[in-house]
Amino acid sequence: MTTTMSALFDLPEPLDVVGMEAVSEAARSATVAQNKAGATRLEAAHVIVEQMARLAEESEEVDRARGGRGLPAYARLDPQSRARDHLAAACQLTCWHAGRLVTAGVQIHTRLPRLRQAVGRGLVPEQLAIDLACRLAGVPDASVAAVEREVVAGIVADVTDGDRPSRSAVESAVDRAVEQHDPGAAEDATREASRSRRVRFRPTRNGMATLWATLPVAAAEFLRQRIEGDAQAAAAVGERGTIDQLRADALAALAVYTPAGATTVEAGPDGEPMEVVEAVPFGGLPRPGVGNATAGGQPVRISVIAATARGLPNRVEFVHGAYSSFEWLCRELMDGDDQDQDEVRVRFEVVDPAPGALDSPDHALRYVLTPAMVERIRLRDGTCRHPGCSVAAAHCDIDHVIAFNTTEPELGGPSTEWNLVCLCRKHHLEKTFGHNAYRPGPLGELVIITDTGHEHRTRPSGPLARAREQIRHDAWNTHLERLIAEDGHLTNPPGISRRRRPPIPRHRRRSAAASRSAPRA
Repeated sequence: MTTTMSALFDLPEPLDVVGMEAVSEAARSATVAQNKAGATRLEAAHVIVEQMARLAEESEEVDRARGGRGLPAYARLDPQSRARDHLAAACQLTCWHAGRLVTAGVQIHTRLPRLRQAVGRGLVPEQLAIDLACRLAGVPDASVAAVEREVVAGIVADVTDGDRPSRSAVESAVDRAVEQHDPGAAEDATREASRSRRVRFRPTRNGMATLWATLPVAAAEFLRQRIEGDAQAAAAVGERGTIDQLRADALAALAVYTPAGATTVEAGPDGEPMEVVEAVPFGGLPRPGVGNATAGGQPVRISVIAATARGLPNRVEFVHGAYSSFEWLCRELMDGDDQDQDEVRVRFEVVDPAPGALDSPDHALRYVLTPAMVERIRLRDGTCRHPGCSVAAAHCDIDHVIAFNTTEPELGGPSTEWNLVCLCRKHHLEKTFGHNAYRPGPLGELVIITDTGHEHRTRPSGPLARAREQIRHDAWNTHLERLIAEDGHLTNPPGISRRRRPPIPRHRRRSAAASRSAPRA
């Protein structure tokens, strides 16, 4: 690596033997080169958007020339969305990062000339340019020039002085500039931001999950006070755990518990009076479980992927949640609240992991899928199958890779497992009305051939696919154990013990050696 870097920057010796000044200058030169490469990527994203737009216009013109009326509104794909999907596969990016790259590229080359100049000179890192361009995308055209001039000048000065601003610092600088040059736009941005409020859950490892929330400041402050008060009250009575752990327990307890305390009236987020329950000291914060969930009228759905017949333990998969063990499930069932015996507390669904287990000639000729098949495809895929897309399978459409023939179903596009994949609504429209080609595989593989001729392959990553991988791994190890004998040689047929030759008597070994050493006539 040092030799390659030395040749790249015309250094006389490898980096590990030259002086510190030369090494520092090499690093600075590499940074400028990286920034200029980022400028090239941003320009490429903009050019791809223009090419996608021209391709759509040409298709419309050809359709009208043939007497058509053009595509309906729902079939017209946004050029920026198409460019995002193309770059997500071509550059190995997530759809989120590819979308920001496209937005920044378009903004820089259409609305932000000063930022474009700074990026082209290699002064601004690519990620910083993307953060700034995406933030300026929401500034109205009437004031964007003044805001850009002020913000870009400050950022270039900071970067030149060796102080790179963070994303939050960039957003704050833009907010201050917008308030100064367009106060009305700042108020509109505040109202628009309230529409972005949301809460997201994402399962992580070891039975944990993360929660992300975007809330109005006033509502977030009320929630913070409630969580902090409950955590401090629990700590005051000796509840075990750090304050961070107690805050997490207090947040989880909100799902099943309301503390009893004095009720006061305070001003709410909108200025109207609202009742607030004061937290009181208590111990043993309740924690949500299966019993609490079923008490709310929502039975827990659990899929059990059968593998015992193949020598592996069954896998428990919560359809809406993280992977858990049998021990966890049993403990939660025993600790849950008492329920009416007539109510269904937990619904188990045993899933056969064998590919095509639910396929049948009758169902293959029906366009509408059975609920069991829909759940099976979602368990197999895990997420949207377009490269870089992480939309959960629960929020995706189930699409036929080879389109279902509604007039003559026997001619193609069967409703079988190998021909079905999960696609989010955006990528479903891209597949239906775009120009890519799609090819399915027997175990859920999906090959996408773009209009540029590049092939991209995705594989299912859901719990059913993971169970199949484990089953295949175990079956292969078992096959090797039967195929290779104790002496390290292959056996044929597998599993048959190799018969060893009986040892040759010593006198026969001596006579054989003598006959080999005797001269021939």
